Amino acid sequence: MLLISILTLAMFASASTIKKASALSIPTFVVEPSKTIMGPSSAINQTFMVSLKLDNVTTANVPPGLAGVEVHLTWNNSLIEPVSFVSEVALTGGVFDGMTVIYGINPGLYYDNGTKANAPPYTNTTHYEVAGASTSGTPWWGDDAKIAEITFKVIQQPQPVAICPLNIDFTDLADYNTNPVTAASQNATLVILTTSTTSETINFQGIGNYTITIASDSNITAPQNMNFQNYTNDGASFGFNVTTYDGFCNVTVPNNFMWSIPTDNWTVTVDGSSVTTPNLAITSDASNTYVWINFTSGTHSVMFTSTNVVPEFTATNLTLLLLASTLIVAATATSLRKRKPHY
Repeated sequence: MLLISILTLAMFASASTIKKASALSIPTFVVEPSKTIMGPSSAINQTFMVSLKLDNVTTANVPPGLAGVEVHLTWNNSLIEPVSFVSEVALTGGVFDGMTVIYGINPGLYYDNGTKANAPPYTNTTHYEVAGASTSGTPWWGDDAKIAEITFKVIQQPQPVAICPLNIDFTDLADYNTNPVTAASQNATLVILTTSTTSETINFQGIGNYTITIASDSNITAPQNMNFQNYTNDGASFGFNVTTYDGFCNVTVPNNFMWSIPTDNWTVTVDGSSVTTPNLAITSDASNTYVWINFTSGTHSVMFTSTNVVPEFTATNLTLLLLASTLIVAATATSLRKRKPHY
């Protein structure tokens, strides 16, 4: 084992000081922040930083103290690329704070083949690695201690959303007696958003097609005919499904199809519950009504209901239209009967 070999070398120059305590919990490797959101405006070449830390190394859960640590952090290098890093091991506030450390794996950025990138640019690197042991002759305990800080930049922004995990895929800890220490990991996620626009067509009773435009940084799934329902004199409704990472959508509805006066009379529900400000805003102009909605993370069913729909073709107007047509036909027939034949 690499870490045990490093520890064996380190023990030549050390003497143990052991503190006894009962185990309460386990050390945890943590990537912070746990979620970073970039976009939906252009995120290409925008940067963000994550900290790789080690928590909960206490006298309670590591009585002999910690002497060796190894961790690997990975990411999707088709979406992000490291710009720089700082190893915090042995620095103030870091793991092995102020101690002398011998490395089996030098802290840094590595390619898939295990080769270390010695200088920027760090294009195509896929993981950060470090394996080291204290040679100071003193065990270490600590909490919220940094291992490294890494700055990334976004190199691709797929539509409408891309998820880039920052995963701790290997860990190893050893105490001052060279015994393994069980540890947990808390990974992180980068969410890259992009606003995309889709258009969906609703066919109204075979009479006409109307286009609903949806601009969103989320994934929109529209059912057939957008589940359109005509309530005759009480308006109509349509809907779609959205999968989002705390995103939004702007829905444009043509006023010659569905409308409400005032616009506040539109009803919008998410998963059956009415949406209100500040998560809803409705405006209109001469041509369209614009409905903005903000979502929480997850998959949701969204419904939009207006008080009016296609005024030319409501049940009342259809009756009047049929009556008018009947009168026109009757009048035409009467006129023809009154005409005298010409020979």
